[in-house]
Amino acid sequence: MARELTELEQFLDAAETLREIQSRRKAIARFEVKSVLTSGPNATVFDGRYDNQPAILKLFGGDKRTDQARAQKRELERLSAFMARGRYRVAPLIDAWPGEGITVTGRIDGVPMDTMLAACAPHDRDALIGGAGQWLAHLVAAATRPAEFGGRYWVRVRTQALSRVQGGTDGELAQALANRLAARLPALVGQEITQARCHGDFAPANLIVTEAALYGIDIQNDHWLPLVKDVARFLVYLETNHPRTYGPRLFGMSRLDLQALTAPLTLLTPVDRGQLLPFFIGVELADKFATIDRGAEKAENLRRAIVAYLDSGLTVIL
Repeated sequence: MARELTELEQFLDAAETLREIQSRRKAIARFEVKSVLTSGPNATVFDGRYDNQPAILKLFGGDKRTDQARAQKRELERLSAFMARGRYRVAPLIDAWPGEGITVTGRIDGVPMDTMLAACAPHDRDALIGGAGQWLAHLVAAATRPAEFGGRYWVRVRTQALSRVQGGTDGELAQALANRLAARLPALVGQEITQARCHGDFAPANLIVTEAALYGIDIQNDHWLPLVKDVARFLVYLETNHPRTYGPRLFGMSRLDLQALTAPLTLLTPVDRGQLLPFFIGVELADKFATIDRGAEKAENLRRAIVAYLDSGLTVIL
């Protein structure tokens, strides 16, 4: 109940902020709100129409809202050069007002991959996940580079987040997960890994399937990150929301899902696949476990994934 009240307060605050902005900015006032898609401390996303075309308005929140809006605008402008047409696309940028923390993109009329995965046959699941891998490969093809891995930031931030999960089995799982991240780090420090200009929140909920194309929406990132971070985020989302109930597991994830997703990502090196990916699966499991409503049904899926990840040990060879 407390979480629901907080979300309601965040939505009401965001709606009031948008109305105030629209009262003094005629161009932004042309956006007609139809509904609210998501609301949180970092952003609220509105569905509606802009100049009589279907559109999505994102109102960023927090102290960095102008920087985040400017970054999303810059990234969508870059991607428009090679992801506006063809099979793999991004939602087009219609306009942006970074000073107000606002971007407006086109609304894609299609089916979220998240919805399709909820009830698809196994061979369809493999095709959908493989398509997601193809989309990611296309996204990063023009912007990858080798880099030396540090990693201490990820261990520090996730350990701090997990420290808030206290008491009982969940507290024990959180501590074990933090310990596993710390144990994996030394073998990775100084290794050459693959960085890319990734999505930032790569998940089935942010992929829209149409007859003509597969669209990525809500691009979060305009800087360099390890490519496997997006891979790990997608896999952890699958385990939490649409776990495959059969087949072998690797790093606590479905091996079949992992293979389908990474097959198109030929840029990944053996270090990326065999050492960095399991580390970032732990990073994403930690992020999800620290923020999920642990009373929700899908939280049990996440617990099973964490236990399987911990059971996989430190050394797994792909």
